[in-house]
Amino acid sequence: MKKNITYFPGCIDSQNKRRTEDIFKKLGFEAGLVSEWNCCAAPPSHYKPDFFNKVVMPLRNLGISQQKGGNFLYSGCQVCVRHINEAVKIINSDSMFKNQADYSLGPFNASLKETKAGLTGAVHLLDIIADPDTESRLLNNISKNISGSSILLYTGCYSDNENINRFKNILNLLGAEVSLYGECCGGEKLRNTTPVHSKRIENANAVDGFFKLINKKADETGSDYILTICSMCEKNISDGIELSDLDIFAPIIGLTEFIGFLFGLQGCGDLIAGGDSGNNISKEYCI
Repeated sequence: MKKNITYFPGCIDSQNKRRTEDIFKKLGFEAGLVSEWNCCAAPPSHYKPDFFNKVVMPLRNLGISQQKGGNFLYSGCQVCVRHINEAVKIINSDSMFKNQADYSLGPFNASLKETKAGLTGAVHLLDIIADPDTESRLLNNISKNISGSSILLYTGCYSDNENINRFKNILNLLGAEVSLYGECCGGEKLRNTTPVHSKRIENANAVDGFFKLINKKADETGSDYILTICSMCEKNISDGIELSDLDIFAPIIGLTEFIGFLFGLQGCGDLIAGGDSGNNISKEYCI
């Protein structure tokens, strides 16, 4: 019997939503997208850390999920996961914050039924994949051969080393050589609501600098492509492609798309499957 979960794509991973259901089914889950979801507000919260951005916005998604019976949200964005869980901690730290959140979430029909940390919150996709039961289903559904591939596994701010090593072992089992890199991508500090070329110039420089740094690491490790655990990291690296003056760089693929590629889902992993690199390649998402 499949386990029902609620998937929260966040702003960055929303282009992958059409294949998300197929991916989770193969992993043993019935995944429903959280209805009428909103941005977790991590980027605006970085620049304006008020109660609405830090608590109400992220908890609205969790409250909608709880109203339909799902105490946890599952996401491929570590920034979203962290921001939602931090909001849960805030309302548990003071009854005044809890009351204020209840008052603000009421009009959205998103009042929280459960608030205790550990009984509600957000869970990252890698936490599912690294589970032994899910691992066996993952391996049983793989149709693509990655034996001989060299992968730079970019972990960003995801900090569960046990799960990282479990996933690395899965890739090793499939015949891939894996290098790890965990320098912070800049996360929500580099995101805003404007197109990449309209960003503040300091953000553009930071994105370009990070992109060149991670491509240097990919070159040093002889990696064929960069696999990101977090969709925010994937987006920041992809923005770097647009901003950079590099002529040759390693292809980038996100975790959701990569799992879809392993399962042979149409449109997933076209960039890395082509075995090519360079700034004339447009990013193709698993949709």
